[in-house]
Amino acid sequence: MRHHIFEEADRYTNALLCKSNSFSKAEVLANYVEPLVEQGVRQDEVIAFTLSYNDIGKAPATFIKAYLDELLPTLQDLSVKRLYVADAAYFKVLAGQARAEPHLGYVLPCKIKGYEDMSVILGLNYQQLIFNPELQAKLDLSLKTLADAHHGSYQAIGKNVIHSAAYPQDYVSIKATLQALHQHPRLMCDIEAFSLRFNKAGIGTIAFAWDQHNGIAFACDYAPYTEVENGLCGYQYVNLEVRQLLIEFFTNYQGELVFHNATYDIKVIVATLWMKNLLDTAGCLDGLEIMTQRFQDTKIIAYLATNSTAGNVLGLKALAHEFAGNWAVEVKDIRKVPLTKLLEYNLVDALCTQYVFNKHHSVMVQDKQLQLYEDLMLPSLKLIIQMELEGMPMSPETIEQTKAKLKQEHAEHLSVITNSSQITMLNLLLQRNAQAAANTKLKTKQHPLEKFKDVCFNPNSGIQLQKLLYVQMGLPVLDYTDTKQPATGADTLEKLVNHASDPDAVALLTALVAYGKVSKILSTFIPAFEKGLLKADGMRYLHGSFNLGGTVSGRLSSSDPNMQNLPAGSTFGKLIKQCFQAPPGWLFCGADFNSLEDYISALTTKDKNKLAVYEQGFDGHCLRAAYYFRDQCPEIILSDPTSVNTIKKKYPQLRQDSKGPTFLLTYGGTYHGMMNNLGWPEDKSKAIEKGYHDLYKESDDYVQARLHQAASDGYVEVAFGLRVRTPLLKQVMFGKKGMPYEAAAEGRTAGNALGQSYGLLNNRAAVAFMGKVWASPYRLDIKPVALIHDAIYLLIRDDVAVVEWANKELIIAMQWQELPEIQHPTVKLGAALDIFWPTWATATTLPNEANQDTIRSICDNTKKEFHDKHQIVVTS
Repeated sequence: MRHHIFEEADRYTNALLCKSNSFSKAEVLANYVEPLVEQGVRQDEVIAFTLSYNDIGKAPATFIKAYLDELLPTLQDLSVKRLYVADAAYFKVLAGQARAEPHLGYVLPCKIKGYEDMSVILGLNYQQLIFNPELQAKLDLSLKTLADAHHGSYQAIGKNVIHSAAYPQDYVSIKATLQALHQHPRLMCDIEAFSLRFNKAGIGTIAFAWDQHNGIAFACDYAPYTEVENGLCGYQYVNLEVRQLLIEFFTNYQGELVFHNATYDIKVIVATLWMKNLLDTAGCLDGLEIMTQRFQDTKIIAYLATNSTAGNVLGLKALAHEFAGNWAVEVKDIRKVPLTKLLEYNLVDALCTQYVFNKHHSVMVQDKQLQLYEDLMLPSLKLIIQMELEGMPMSPETIEQTKAKLKQEHAEHLSVITNSSQITMLNLLLQRNAQAAANTKLKTKQHPLEKFKDVCFNPNSGIQLQKLLYVQMGLPVLDYTDTKQPATGADTLEKLVNHASDPDAVALLTALVAYGKVSKILSTFIPAFEKGLLKADGMRYLHGSFNLGGTVSGRLSSSDPNMQNLPAGSTFGKLIKQCFQAPPGWLFCGADFNSLEDYISALTTKDKNKLAVYEQGFDGHCLRAAYYFRDQCPEIILSDPTSVNTIKKKYPQLRQDSKGPTFLLTYGGTYHGMMNNLGWPEDKSKAIEKGYHDLYKESDDYVQARLHQAASDGYVEVAFGLRVRTPLLKQVMFGKKGMPYEAAAEGRTAGNALGQSYGLLNNRAAVAFMGKVWASPYRLDIKPVALIHDAIYLLIRDDVAVVEWANKELIIAMQWQELPEIQHPTVKLGAALDIFWPTWATATTLPNEANQDTIRSICDNTKKEFHDKHQIVVTS
């Protein structure tokens, strides 16, 4: 236990508690004490003490309590009354809270018995500012809280958020209140619903605010009980009268509506007010058109204003914490919340939406993100809402069949594992350890080994996997967990396969990898499929969530389940994709950009060797193999595409071996990664790394120049002008010897975003195409269902005229190449439309601009081949 005194005194009323590794007296003085002095706290009223951590840098609750047993009596002897705790783990124990972050800016009583007269204030470790300077505002808030508490002027944040509010309760007053809202040119809107699933959500309550402090809120589908029943304060019902008032209001309102996370609120509002059933596309589009005429989303505004390699938090409560404080109530089930409290909570959400708008909109404009926001982000939200309301169609029968097949495969892999000689030996070791542990507790009678025969290896146990991999099998430790333990995850297991030479060991590791993959599918995708909505057409629909602003690069992410993680190009991928098929009368279709990242890298870097693939006809894999394995194919002429392309037949294994290191090196990896991931020796790995950088020197120079500029500017601009802020690069001499590892990692993240951000072209193409669809006679015949990686997925009416139109217009949208940095006279972006029949697992590709006769012919041939293959007799 160490301490710092800044000015000698007999007693110190304020104690700063900091981690040992951030206990420099000069830094503590500069970051904590001097700001407190500026707020009227004298140096002789402050003392600082260290907080202790164990050998692996962790502080479990029991460890913390033991350390506090030493620290708190010392603080009490010094008459300390306020504890500024710059560590979340210690704060949670001292304040008796499950979470720390929501309590920033608050003064809480100490919950440790005997020290209840002390107050606890959550602080920040100043070292976090190195990685994210945006945290300075939180540090300032925490120190102001301590200073106010010291002076006796502390007031909990968020106390005076609401200045005026109206909570109309009956039809007449709600109608009048809504009518009065038309005078406001902009309204913040927020709903509280009964479920995260749009088909069950309803509109429990709804709030509107016209500035940061004034607004209204009222109930729609929430009806209060006169007395609490079974822990419920209210119930859900269909309030047709209030719903109709809302339809009329939204239809006639000429101002701008602002939401936070519009994809949820608008989705629920459209489903609740306009859709007559789950297949009502006409109602969906009517409501969507009304709700998105003039709208904004503060989640996207905040994303564009704060997007950074350091990460950002986009939840409303976190973004508005310094304004409204910890105002949350338990809303997992709004029926448990009294209506008066729910309405106030709902209104505060709306007020906070205005606060976030005011806080971040000007930054977004100042950082030149407005055009991206208006031209691409907002239109993408409209598209995403329709996708989430339409869903991806699945066959209920195939889901069950797939589940059965996966369970069988799961059992087969488990059988290989349990029958391995390595596992037999490990089981014996585990049983002996269990026997020894049990017998040490006995004085005389000893348990025989046979009593522990049921103690067996569990492939889901990280501890047992550690013993198997690193003790028994003697494999190298390639990765570590956050707690500095040897890693046993799926990625590590796949790497270890390349480090095993014994066939039995390879077989065991391969089975463990496959077992883990099947387990993941059975625990994530299959349950999500089974929860899909069964609709009137007999299909079960997967309604996932697509997240715009969920990645640094701007690429769309998804959840519930994560469709970007669908297994692809494998047995598992085919099984999963077989679950998806079109409902009666429809075709399930998709178009995937042709090697988008490769094209973008060539076009943006202007690397002659990358462009040569498209301009001169080089096979990219062959070209890289020629550079990587020069000594194994010396006769290949590097400048001759015909010569290079012979590698495909002459040296197929070299071509295959080139793929792994290319992926690794493209995303900032080094020869160390090849040694770890592929098990290759150092000299071979270094030679390939050199070959890669020799081949793509122009690309390397381009990326390095962009990162050097980022180190100067503090950000890098990627696709469509999206700004990726680089706070660490701004503080270091980029590329110089001794540059911190964290700064180098930030450079890799920013460098990767240079290419990955052009995934936004997929959004742009889908937005452009669907804009034409919505304005066409086919608005009810073409439905977007998903954007996954660089592909657009649609349901298209089984009508050759509709397919012909979609095939033409979609490909035109995907051939767009008007960004200046990707324009080129001959190297062009492109795609082709696939019809997935009979399931997503099988694609029939249509030529660009195919006419109706060609489309019919191709589809007829596909059906004939399918019938012939499966010996199906077609009768007229």
